[in-house]
Amino acid sequence: MNTPYRSLVFLVGIASCLGAMAQEAGKVSRVSGQASITSASNQTKELKRDDMVSVGDTVSTSKDSQVMVRMKDNSSLLVRAESKIKIDAFQFENKPSDNAKTSVVAGTLRAVSGQIAKAQPENVKYEAGTATIGIRGTDIELAIVPEGRKDRAGVYNYVHDGSVQMALNTGESAVVDKELTGFTPVTLLPGEKRLQILRDRPAFLQSGGFDALINQLSTPRIPMR
Repeated sequence: MNTPYRSLVFLVGIASCLGAMAQEAGKVSRVSGQASITSASNQTKELKRDDMVSVGDTVSTSKDSQVMVRMKDNSSLLVRAESKIKIDAFQFENKPSDNAKTSVVAGTLRAVSGQIAKAQPENVKYEAGTATIGIRGTDIELAIVPEGRKDRAGVYNYVHDGSVQMALNTGESAVVDKELTGFTPVTLLPGEKRLQILRDRPAFLQSGGFDALINQLSTPRIPMR
């Protein structure tokens, strides 16, 4: 075997090892309908129950589809129909450096916090459009509504429980408390604030088949006496 060929084999081996070392972030616990997952290397496959979800992966759902992902720190991600979310970062080693970052690329995500948020809440972030969400609570829902829909276009951040710090790339920020909605519209009306707090839950945030399960995960069980 000549030297150039040995070098080629060696480089291919390194690439294969790097692909196999994708950092596991969680596992799919439920799938309803058709969904897919795209890796950081742009490889797409159908998503099934018990499939691993790694850092850099993008989970996509079709119409009438939902996916629930159980992360390694026991947090949960519920990806609703016609949505796309990306796992930007995830590290869980019971250390101060533990962190998690998830982006809503399109559609709607419900997220219930886990051990990282309890120990290092400042290290857990969610992004949706121009908004960054810092966790202070346990259960939130993020939605990106595009132009042309029945509901007003913008980013919605409904808080099921706890509270969050919602910040825009313009520097504006606000605390959104339980059962309130942070909202930033795509197009501002005259005199309108870019970051708003809505009293009512958006009508389009409809509960689905997996919400009962995620509610159980977010509510501590009362021990039997």
